[in-house]
Amino acid sequence: MQYQERMNPSQFMRMIHYGYEELQAKKEEVNALNVFPVPDGDTGTNMYLSFSSGIREMEKLSSDAELGKIVEALALGLLMGARGNSGVILSQLFRGFQLVCSGCDEITPELLARALSKGVETAYKAVARPVEGTILTVAREAAASALKVAKKPQATLVAVLEAAIRAGEVTLQKTTEMLPALTQAGVVDSGGQGLVHIYKGFMRNFIQEDDWELLSSERSMRQEPLAYAAAEVHGQGEYGYCTEFLLKVDESEHNLQEVEANLKRELLTLGDSLLIVSTSSIVKVHVHTLAPGLALQAGLAYGSLLTVKIDNMTEQYQALTTQEATLLVKSHQDAVQADPVPQPCGLVVVVAGEGLTDIFHSLHVDAVVSGGQTMNPSTKEILQAVEQVQAHDVFILPNNSNIFMAAQQVEEVTHGRAKMLPTESIGAGFAAALAFDKSASAKDNEAAMQDAVEKIHSGAITASVRDSTMDDHVIKQGEYMGLADGQLLIVNPIRETVLQSMLEHFCQEGAEICTVFYAQEALSVEAQTVVDNVSLRYSDVEFEVRYGGQPVYEYLLASE
Repeated sequence: MQYQERMNPSQFMRMIHYGYEELQAKKEEVNALNVFPVPDGDTGTNMYLSFSSGIREMEKLSSDAELGKIVEALALGLLMGARGNSGVILSQLFRGFQLVCSGCDEITPELLARALSKGVETAYKAVARPVEGTILTVAREAAASALKVAKKPQATLVAVLEAAIRAGEVTLQKTTEMLPALTQAGVVDSGGQGLVHIYKGFMRNFIQEDDWELLSSERSMRQEPLAYAAAEVHGQGEYGYCTEFLLKVDESEHNLQEVEANLKRELLTLGDSLLIVSTSSIVKVHVHTLAPGLALQAGLAYGSLLTVKIDNMTEQYQALTTQEATLLVKSHQDAVQADPVPQPCGLVVVVAGEGLTDIFHSLHVDAVVSGGQTMNPSTKEILQAVEQVQAHDVFILPNNSNIFMAAQQVEEVTHGRAKMLPTESIGAGFAAALAFDKSASAKDNEAAMQDAVEKIHSGAITASVRDSTMDDHVIKQGEYMGLADGQLLIVNPIRETVLQSMLEHFCQEGAEICTVFYAQEALSVEAQTVVDNVSLRYSDVEFEVRYGGQPVYEYLLASE
């Protein structure tokens, strides 16, 4: 082993790459640790895709880039590419490097330990209700152990990482007893396992290739997203031009922080959806404005423009209906005459499945993000959808709890212009979309949608991928499981029996309307037959059978 006391920028980049490669190699192993025996394990994939985004951003830099630029790029990529709760937490863990190392030329053992610890602090703040026995616990204990070792005389980078790995492994094994769900499934926390794999990859940076297989653990760190400014403007006006530019600040005449503050103040008078992201001397600006020329002039006061992109969002929307692409660079005068006043509220939904997507489109939502169970969209993908919507306030319906944290990151980036309504199921999403009124205020819409969601009960049916025990039910591989509002209600080898029991359960709970969404056309006859049988006993309940095309679950159910 190389007992290094310092790590230069190129060595740091190599360490990050090693962690990424190890996670890539082990992501399916992490996926397999899903608690419930449903074929939807995606923690490893979410962490890997989130990490991939950070790697891509980092690789845009030259091999001799400064450490500050490296951690900034990595942090920005992780922030915008974060997928699922595990990916968002991973991105927050890596913020530690941004917060601790951005002004440094190299990383010492003490800085490495501080970065791990700062990342943990940031991650805990990002989670509304932190749960012990998860990746957070593994990260915390690993960082605490690293800090202890870093304080010792002649501490090395290897010693700090070894301490983090050992503590992470020990804590990871304890997670099985810390959470009842993990105890029943007999597995460790999947996010914590992914993090340990990353740390194992980091260690590869300091050891000989022959010693690599001797290590058995790793862990994931976090970095801080780049500084940004975002604001929402309420008032009269038309913000129809999506204006983006990269500005290289003349640092001989201007201070970067002052430039960011000045641009924020000036651009807020010109439009809305403002986003300012900086990396060293480069500032990226995004704003919806009537006056793209004035926005560019504001930037030119502080340096030179590297790239400029101006889209007329009204023309883009019209082009979508005629399958044409339109890119316009207009003057301030043209924009004033051309673009309509934004509507008070807009709606973005996340959904997977051709049939379900068509239903949401029929409800006239503003934008649909493809994603759901096993395919969580990134923060960037949700943000891009929000940016397409010409409205002062935009609501996001994630329709899956594993998308909540990515959607919450969009809330932060837009400083409240976008707001997530925590819909945990497709049924809840449909109820919220039906209650939504584009012309109503954000306050009224939120109240109406929340009220509609509270009246919805949801169900799902799928086959078990392994033997398991859950909620006092003994489950055999291949048996069908029926979940009602997230709780396991029935297990049976016959799918029709499970569907009938689920529908009867909702009817007995007082349902007035029950809707069945089937995943494949081959299930349509089965679904209709079961519904016809149940309707004979519950003639006062209205039943609907619709094609959903959803992944993972043969049937999704919604009752009101």
